[in-house]
Amino acid sequence: YWLPRREGGRGTEITTLPPGENLGELADVEYFQKKLYKSLNVPVSRLEQDAGFQLGRSTEISQDEVKFSRFIERLRNRFNGLFNTCLEKHLILKGIITLNDWRKIQHGIHYEWQTDAHFAELKEAEMLQERLNLLQSMNFADEIIGNFYSKEHVRKRILKQSQEEIEQIDKEIEAEKAAAPAEPEDEYQSFKPKGGKPLKETKIHNLKERISNVG
Repeated sequence: YWLPRREGGRGTEITTLPPGENLGELADVEYFQKKLYKSLNVPVSRLEQDAGFQLGRSTEISQDEVKFSRFIERLRNRFNGLFNTCLEKHLILKGIITLNDWRKIQHGIHYEWQTDAHFAELKEAEMLQERLNLLQSMNFADEIIGNFYSKEHVRKRILKQSQEEIEQIDKEIEAEKAAAPAEPEDEYQSFKPKGGKPLKETKIHNLKERISNVG
C-alpha cells in the first residue's frame, strides 16, 4: 500500500488492532439500521424490542405509525395504476377486448388490500362521533337546520353520505316504518255514541254527576 504523509511529519505507521474487542459495541450498527428504517419510512419505534402495541384509541398511536400507513396507501395507489396498465396490455394483446371496451370498464376495477381493521374501525368511529356531535350542536343552535342549511346539505357535507347511501338509508327507514306495528288507538278518542251522534253537554254533565255519586 502507498500511504502518503505530509512533509516534516512522522513516518508511516501501521498498527495492528487486537481482535475481538469491539464485537459487543453495536452503536454503529444501530445507527445505520435507524438510517435504513428512516429511508424506508418505517417507524423507528419498531426497532425497540420492549415497545409493545397499544390496543386503544387511535389518538394513542404514534405519528410515525400514521405517516407509515399513509406511505403504504400511496404505494398501493401506485401499484393499482401498474396493475391496470398490465391488465390493459394483456387483454388487448390477447384479443379479449378492444381499447374502447377497456375504457368503459377500467373505472369499475378495484383492488382490495389487506388493512389494519382495528385502527380503521377506531378512526372511523371517532370521525362519526365528531360528525354527530357537530350535527347535534347545529340542531340545537336556533334551529339552523331547515333555515340556513337543508337536510340534504347536512347529510352530504357533514355526515359525508353519498347519494347512493342517502337513497339506501331512506328506503330502509321507509321499510322499517312499514314493518313496525301500528300504535293502539285510545279507546276514548275512538269512542262514538250509538247512532253516530255526539252527546249533548247536558247529558255529559248528568253522566259526570252520576259517576261522582257512585264514587
